[in-house]
Amino acid sequence: MLSGNTFSQSFYDQLAAAKKVSCQETLTFLQKQDTAQLEAPVLADWFKELGLAHYCQGEFAPAVEAYQRAVLAYEQVGNSALQCETINLIGTLIKKQGDYDQARTYFEEGYQLARESGDEIGMGNSLNNLGESFLQQNQPEKALEYFFRSNEHKEAAKDTFGLSFNYDNIAQAYSQLESHDQAIVYFERAAKFKLLSKDSVGYAIVQNNIGEALYQRQQLEEALSYFQKALPIAERANFLDFVQHIYGQMAKVNEDLGDHRAALAHFKQRTAVRDSIFNIAKNKELLEINTRYETEKKERQIAEQKVALQQKNILTAGLVGGLIVLVVVGRLMLQRRRLRYENQLKEEQTRTKEAQIAASIASQEKERSRFAKDLHDGFGQLISILNINLKSLENGANNRQEVFEESAKVLEEMYGELKNICFNLMPQTLIQKGLPAALNEFAARVSVAGKLVVTTDFFGVEERLSDLQEISLYRITQEWVNNIVKYSDAKKVSIQITKDEHELTLMVEDDGSGFDKQKLISGSGNGWKNINSRTNLIHGELELETVIGRRGNSLILNVPVAVHTQSELREA
Repeated sequence: MLSGNTFSQSFYDQLAAAKKVSCQETLTFLQKQDTAQLEAPVLADWFKELGLAHYCQGEFAPAVEAYQRAVLAYEQVGNSALQCETINLIGTLIKKQGDYDQARTYFEEGYQLARESGDEIGMGNSLNNLGESFLQQNQPEKALEYFFRSNEHKEAAKDTFGLSFNYDNIAQAYSQLESHDQAIVYFERAAKFKLLSKDSVGYAIVQNNIGEALYQRQQLEEALSYFQKALPIAERANFLDFVQHIYGQMAKVNEDLGDHRAALAHFKQRTAVRDSIFNIAKNKELLEINTRYETEKKERQIAEQKVALQQKNILTAGLVGGLIVLVVVGRLMLQRRRLRYENQLKEEQTRTKEAQIAASIASQEKERSRFAKDLHDGFGQLISILNINLKSLENGANNRQEVFEESAKVLEEMYGELKNICFNLMPQTLIQKGLPAALNEFAARVSVAGKLVVTTDFFGVEERLSDLQEISLYRITQEWVNNIVKYSDAKKVSIQITKDEHELTLMVEDDGSGFDKQKLISGSGNGWKNINSRTNLIHGELELETVIGRRGNSLILNVPVAVHTQSELREA
């Protein structure tokens, strides 16, 4: 029998292994534990980890219940620091649901508890959470009061890592106030503390933030120098999403400086890195699907071999007695029936995955064909006209001014054609300004056509998402709205995105007639399959709400944003 310390260490080791797999694996592991065997401090940790697992699964009510029991358990063992931390977790969860006033009551309770026990880090974290709640409500002045109070405690605790985030929050608050000089000062402090805490990637991110602040003030040379500081760090960390973002910023600065050659070079580098991210993610997805397919195939073969072996053993032991044989054969038949059903289910899942792969490949080929046709039909003809004009100049044409004017018109048409091709291939607004601006532009284009009125609403997406998330969310929205245009009798469409520190929700609603959801899911078209493939790529959860005979339909996509985005990009 394991001793108490050995049992506790085994529990924490198995917990760490489960957390590396998934939230569901962690929840399953915790629920299997015999809590009667856990010592009081370990039991308190068990409640807190159970709350985190439920929270990760989006199960808020059981998460709050587990957190509250953890608070009581930590109080019983006298661990006020973890009691304060768990109270702050409850407040963070409630803040996620938009109840900022209720959330602040927990942050204030955490602060009072930390104050009574002299826990400087607990006081600093509670005050920082209070500041973030006001910052998210666009109350930067109030937020700054709490951030500066939080600084006092973190400085007393010499918490350099925590201070690096505080100073970054302060800089964000000053940016909301458009006090760019003050924002840069605190971004610089954040960078210093990132170095002290050996957070090189965080340091690079702050350098990029300073560059963007200087760019807003049109201090272009200084902005470029900060982007150049951030770039090699991001490259060494293999943080590809951040690398391509920096190249994009450098391209914009050089364009404004008039250095078009450097701007073009940086834009090409950004495009190469972005394509690399997409290809790596797509190859990884295909490899994972193929691995699961091969695993399921082997499991099915092993299961069938086991059944065959059981049949052989039953036949060998047939002399034992008729009654035993009947019982065993009956159980075997039930088992084979269940196994056959499971195999059929696995085969259906495999066919679905293969269909997703085929839809993805077909979609890529369709995009390549359309792009080639646009270049040949539009750009090719304009280049031919321009070539004729240039040859006429070479042959000494008398009407040189007229030829110049005609060539200028051709160049303008080429520029307009190139803008249309680029928007269809990858909207520049998405690349330069992010998802909200790109969706606003898309909504405007659809609305101008006159069939639909498309509105947008965004909350909490002031900061850029990863390129993989932005591209996937944009294409999912584009695909679904195009389906509404083609097949629905809707007149109005609403695109809404809300985001907090853990999760992003995309909701597309229309006032069209309800339809048979099953026909869409089981249909032969690639549209719905592409939406599902992109959803799986960003680990999202997709819901479709529609009822035949009732107007109004909703497509809802929930995506985790704060847990795995950077780690996935680093793995890629």
